[in-house]
Amino acid sequence: MKLFLKCTALALLVGLSIVGSSSWARDGRILTQQELIQDTRQLASFLEQSHPDPYISGGGRIAFQRRFQNLLEDIPAAGMTTEQFYRLLLPFVAGLRDGHTAILPPQTGTPPQPGLPLTFKIIDESLAVAGDLRKENTTLRGALLLSVESVPILELVRRQNDFRGIENVYGTLALLTRSLSTTKGLQSLLPQWSDTAKIRVALQLAGGDIRDFDFELGEGTENSLAEPTTEVLLPDMSRSDVAWHFLDKSGKTALLKIDDMSSYREAYEDWFDSGMSEGMEFARATYQKFHGEAAPERVEDILAGIPAATDVFRDLVVAMKRDETSLLIVDLRENTGGNSLMVQMLLYFLYGQESMVSYDKGFQISRYSDLYFQVYANASLEEINSDRAVPLDIGDYDFSEERARDDENNQAASPKAAGDSLKRIPTFYKVFSQNLYENFYRPPHLVVLSSAWTYSSGFTMLAALEGLGATVVGTPSAHAGNNFGDSLLFQLTNTQLRGAVSFKQNVTYPDDPEKGRCLRPDIILTHDKWASLNFDPNAEVLLALEFLETANEAKGGETGF
Repeated sequence: MKLFLKCTALALLVGLSIVGSSSWARDGRILTQQELIQDTRQLASFLEQSHPDPYISGGGRIAFQRRFQNLLEDIPAAGMTTEQFYRLLLPFVAGLRDGHTAILPPQTGTPPQPGLPLTFKIIDESLAVAGDLRKENTTLRGALLLSVESVPILELVRRQNDFRGIENVYGTLALLTRSLSTTKGLQSLLPQWSDTAKIRVALQLAGGDIRDFDFELGEGTENSLAEPTTEVLLPDMSRSDVAWHFLDKSGKTALLKIDDMSSYREAYEDWFDSGMSEGMEFARATYQKFHGEAAPERVEDILAGIPAATDVFRDLVVAMKRDETSLLIVDLRENTGGNSLMVQMLLYFLYGQESMVSYDKGFQISRYSDLYFQVYANASLEEINSDRAVPLDIGDYDFSEERARDDENNQAASPKAAGDSLKRIPTFYKVFSQNLYENFYRPPHLVVLSSAWTYSSGFTMLAALEGLGATVVGTPSAHAGNNFGDSLLFQLTNTQLRGAVSFKQNVTYPDDPEKGRCLRPDIILTHDKWASLNFDPNAEVLLALEFLETANEAKGGETGF
C-alpha cells in the first residue's frame, strides 16, 4: 500500500486543539432532541467503526455503551443549541484518551477574546510563567501557577481532561495553557466564574514567595508586550516552517528548526497522490500563509509556491560539510505534527538509504472503514488486497507491518521498495533516484530539542533521531510512542460539527511499554536549570551547547567521529 502517513494534515485541526478556541458559526437556534440523538448515534458509529480500539482506555465496550446511553439521556426534550451540544459531547469523546480523536468547534475566523495575560512554559510537570508578557508582569517570569479563581492546578488538570483526550500529563498541561489563554476557555474551566472583567491567580514566585494577583481582562487591557531576552538567535521562519542557520560565525554549530510537518511541498504531493479529501483545502491555506494572498487555481502553481523540505535539507548538509560542523541541533519544540515522510527525507541526507528504511520505527496496525475510503479516495480494497492470500474487508485490521517486523526477508523494508513508494513525491524523488546527497554529512554530535508540544509526526521525527543515537534535550512530549494516530475527518449531519477519529495503532516501542507511555529526554530542562539560565525562552538550545562543551571536554577537545 502507498500510504506512509503517521499523521495527516488533519493535525492542523486535531493536534492539541482545545475547547473554546473559536467563535460559533451557528446562529444559536435550538436543534430538536431527535436531531441531536441522530448526531450522537452518528458520532458513536464513526468512533466504533473507524477507531482501532475505542474501548481500551475507558473500561471496555460495556463501559463505552454505558457512557453512550447516558449521553443520549442527557439530551433534553426541549433540544439544545449547537454550542450546548458540543460541550455535552466533549467528555464522551475525551473518554477515549486519544489525542488524535476529538470533536472540534466550528471555525469562523473570528479571533477569540484573550484570557490570562500570561504565557506558560511546561516544566517539571507544572506551568511556569514564560514568553511574551505585559510590561508590568515581567517580574513574574519563572513563577509557578498554583490556582486560578481559587481552583488548584490539579483540579484544573482534571477538568481539562474532560474537554479533550490526551495520552499523558504533558499533553494535558499543553492543552490547559491553550484553555487559559482565551475567555471562552476560562469559562469552560471555571463555570462559577462570574466577574469576567477580572480574574485572580495564585503564583509561587521564582524566589519562593506565594502571592495572589488580580488581572483585568477585556477590551482596552492589552498593553504592549515585553519579549523575554534570549542569548539564542533562531532561524527566520517567515518563508518556511523548516529553516536553519549557523549559531556561530565558524559554522561549527547548526540549528535546524522544524515547526510544522504539514506545510512543505512534498507533503502535499503525497496527499494529492493519495486523493486525500481535504488536501486542496489545506494546500491553499498553506500557500496563503507564506504568500499573504489567495492561492492560484492550478495545482502545479500551488505546489511551486509551497516551500520544499528537500531544498532546505540539501542546503543544510552541503553547508555543514563545507564548514565541518561539530553539532547539529534539531529543534522540534513547536512541531505538533503533519506528514511523517519528512522523517525519511531527513534520514536520507544525514544517514543514507539503509538507515532511512531500516531504523526501528516499530509498527502500525491500520483499520479500514468506510470513512477511511471516503477520506482517501485513491485508496481501495483491491489495491490493499492485491498480494494477500486472504483479502481484508471493511472493518478489518491490517497486521502486515507487525508480522513483517519478524521477517528477515521483508522486501517492503528494502531501499528499492522505499524508492518505489517515494515516486509519489517527485520533488524529493529527483534527488533520491540519483543518489544525490545521500549520507552527505552528519556532524559528530546531534541533539534533538523536545517539548510537550512535540507531537504526532513531530514525535515520529524525535523518536527516529533518538533511535539512531541523537541526544534528546528538553521536556517530555505529550505524545505517547505507543498510542493511536492518523486522523480521519468526519462531519455530523444535523449540527455540522466536525470531528476526527484515529484509524491506526502506533507501536513505536513494542518491547518497552514504559518508554511507549513517555519518552523522557536524556537531558531534562528542570525549573532550577531554567532559572540558572535566566529563564531564557531558548534554554533548551543553551543546554545543547553545554552538552557539546561537556562532550568535547570529555574527549580532550576533539570533535571528530
